[in-house]
Amino acid sequence: MIIKEKNNWDFTLYEVEINYILSVVFFNSMVDFSRSFRFNKNEIILDFEKLKVLSEDIRSNYENYKEREISSIRNEDDCL
Repeated sequence: MIIKEKNNWDFTLYEVEINYILSVVFFNSMVDFSRSFRFNKNEIILDFEKLKVLSEDIRSNYENYKEREISSIRNEDDCL
């Protein structure tokens, strides 16, 4: 996996073969946690501000993205 973009405490975008994995930080009252979502390369624009907007949209509208969620990333083969 290669880190393509990163905004601390917001998101990290990884490139994995033909996909991107966007790991988004979710904020809870006591514990922060991240969730990772798979996107095709043609679905993601490598623009920092647009990625910030997308990460916020994922946090605000999780139900719209949950089918893309990756339960865990153990190695690159899990992301393909």
